[in-house]
Amino acid sequence: MITPLAMTLLGIGLLLAAWTGLQAYRRRPANAPQIVTAIALTAALAVQSVIGWFRMTADIPHDRVTFIAYSIGILLPLPLGIWVARLERTRWGSIALCFTAVVVAVMTLRLHQLWQAGS
Repeated sequence: MITPLAMTLLGIGLLLAAWTGLQAYRRRPANAPQIVTAIALTAALAVQSVIGWFRMTADIPHDRVTFIAYSIGILLPLPLGIWVARLERTRWGSIALCFTAVVVAVMTLRLHQLWQAGS
């Protein structure tokens, strides 16, 4: 994995969580720029996962099965959060997107830790 990419994605996930958390605090639904940011973050996470899979042949992580599971699982929370945010046009949609952004940030950190353990 590429450490700067992983840390950037972690930061973007936390910023998205703070942004949507502020929206929820203000009792507003998730807005279009937040949804677009979540979609872009999901695409970047997919790129990170593909890079990890290709580099896994050269730099073997400590626990391959867990690494593969995390790299696939990290792609699921944000689309679910986006779906709930679009369906629920109240503050609860913002809360759902905030929660999934935090989950993605934590999973990114764990994925990076798994990669570092194998190095």
